[in-house]
Amino acid sequence: ALKERVELLKSEPETDDVLIKKVSFLKAAVVISGDGTNEAAYITESRKQAKACNAVDNFCRSFDMEDPDKANTGIAFLIICDMLLTGFDAPIEQVMYLDKKIREHTLLQAIARTNRVKKGKKRGYVVDYIGLTDNLTEALTLYAATDEQQELAQGLKSITSEMPVLEERYQRLLQLFTDNKIEQVDDFVQGRLPDIEADAAVVHCAVRLLKDEKIRADFYVYLKKFLMSLDIILPNKAAHPYRTPAKRFGYILRVAKERYKDTSLNLGDAGQKVKDLINEHLISLGINPKVPPVELLSEDFIANLNKHADGNAEAKASEMEHAIRKHCTVHNDEDPAFYKSLSEKVENLIEQHQDQWEKLAEELEKLRTEAVEGRNSGEEGMSKEATTFYEHIANEAFDKGEVPAEAKAKMKLLMEAIVETLQDSIGSIDFWNNADKQKKTRSDIKTALTLTGIKELKQNRERVAVEIMKLAKNRHDELVKDIAGVNE
Repeated sequence: ALKERVELLKSEPETDDVLIKKVSFLKAAVVISGDGTNEAAYITESRKQAKACNAVDNFCRSFDMEDPDKANTGIAFLIICDMLLTGFDAPIEQVMYLDKKIREHTLLQAIARTNRVKKGKKRGYVVDYIGLTDNLTEALTLYAATDEQQELAQGLKSITSEMPVLEERYQRLLQLFTDNKIEQVDDFVQGRLPDIEADAAVVHCAVRLLKDEKIRADFYVYLKKFLMSLDIILPNKAAHPYRTPAKRFGYILRVAKERYKDTSLNLGDAGQKVKDLINEHLISLGINPKVPPVELLSEDFIANLNKHADGNAEAKASEMEHAIRKHCTVHNDEDPAFYKSLSEKVENLIEQHQDQWEKLAEELEKLRTEAVEGRNSGEEGMSKEATTFYEHIANEAFDKGEVPAEAKAKMKLLMEAIVETLQDSIGSIDFWNNADKQKKTRSDIKTALTLTGIKELKQNRERVAVEIMKLAKNRHDELVKDIAGVNE
């Protein structure tokens, strides 16, 4: 059957070389007990083949298609009669096909073979060709308590019983969008729209809706549940009408992930069948699902931004906005005052240019340059490091972050002195793992805060000293680099 499948794949008008390679790698082996006396020649030959390729051990190993010495890890099917139904511990086993009457303890043990835990394995399957439900009920009566019998019986379902669940989850996904006035989402996911432009318009509206974090979270949860049901039913032909919607909802997820720089939107825990289905679709569109969203500082950011937006100014402005916001969030602890100011500038631009998408995109692109450069110099006569600490402590200790005019000169001198204190201390061996060294430096900082005579610093010296130490730890490399620069 495997050879026939390979030949069928090769005969298709558009061949899938990757799939052909995978199916060609698969093998089946027959495991036969007995001493070989008076058996047919084909049985003896099968026994020899299974022994030669070490069938049972290789069945238990993960596929390795790259190493020629591990070709026998392609053994994906073991054909058995009685052997390996009990006591066979192979976590990799996921499906058991039964076409033989078995009963009682042997039946329970056989079912248990597929339920060994393995990373990446969501569940085990038993495909019953002969009808063993009555035998299972009998086995449960003999070996399980009443509550266990009920629990196991409830878990025994025909694969078609998942179809209503799949349809309900599909409709819930559609309703999320139609309730928010995106009426053509069903036509889009079914591939019924007349052209690419119509598809792009629906995707844009859908992704714009997902700017709302609550709706985005709901979409992600609903999609995961839909894909979970689909993965259970695939490759059964009953699931085929849902394959295209899965691909297209997956595309919406990917565009939202890129636009909003939301790395939590991923298919990492989805079943392999639906994951492959969606990833193949993304690759066909020129999207590499393994590549994370392009970050703000990337040299390719603007090129990728223009590609994603495809001429849509709102999409461009939105992705730029969220890239800057994410950059500010990720790097906030390195320079809280600078990134707070940058975030406020984003808010002001959005408020100032509401619905003026081209202008907003233009202004945000200028702001990106500022974000990329970061704080590159000091202000008001201070060094860059002193300015970083000055502005952060101003926000922490003074009302509205404004240092009184009469205290500014003292505050500047204080921050320069504190930076020198930090540079003298944090470069010592294992400073951030030595509580005594940290305590002494913090004590020196509190003393300096007290001696300035600035009321706000003196009253809040404990908290301010802690904030200074936290910022120093986050800026360790920058502080130490400045020392090296001076020494050179």
